[in-house]
Amino acid sequence: MIKKIFWSLEDLKWNIRCRYNYWLHGPYGLAKMVEAMPFKYRIKYLRKYGAEIGKRCIIDSGFKIHRPARMKPFKNLTIGNDVYLGHNLLLDLTDKIIFEDNTAMGANCQIWTHVGDYLEDQHDKSDYEERIAPVIIKRGAVCYSSVILNPGVVIGERSRVFAMGMVNRSVPANEIWAGIPSKSIKARSGKLVAK
Repeated sequence: MIKKIFWSLEDLKWNIRCRYNYWLHGPYGLAKMVEAMPFKYRIKYLRKYGAEIGKRCIIDSGFKIHRPARMKPFKNLTIGNDVYLGHNLLLDLTDKIIFEDNTAMGANCQIWTHVGDYLEDQHDKSDYEERIAPVIIKRGAVCYSSVILNPGVVIGERSRVFAMGMVNRSVPANEIWAGIPSKSIKARSGKLVAK
């Protein structure tokens, strides 16, 4: 009973802090609050500010959000059921990031939905181009620690990306990828993939 009272008070504290930081510092202020709050409240406040999140998900500590939207800061984040997101995960919400059911991301992973490039003169902003594309992690896929996913990548169903891989093109279903840039090293059936 006493714990429930303290949890209610703590929830009220996080609610006030989120509103205050969103009002004062905008979507990045809110994102910093979500990064700092305990696991018990993180999913609730991601949902409250636009994310779609299923059941039985775990979102570990240090959850960093890059480029939250102005009005509904986390609207580009969709997480299915039974998803695990490791600590210090960085998500770029310039475009959609979709985690289908039963997916997992290890610690220190990064998912980017935009990449920028200065074409000639790095001081002339009119010379700047950005490529923006969603990232989708399909049902049953796993990316281990420190994996980087680039814009437009789709990780196929039941595929695996080994630790410290950098994925710059889509991964077919049921394959194991590794390296920088990542490439197929094995089918999930255990048979080696032809090089």
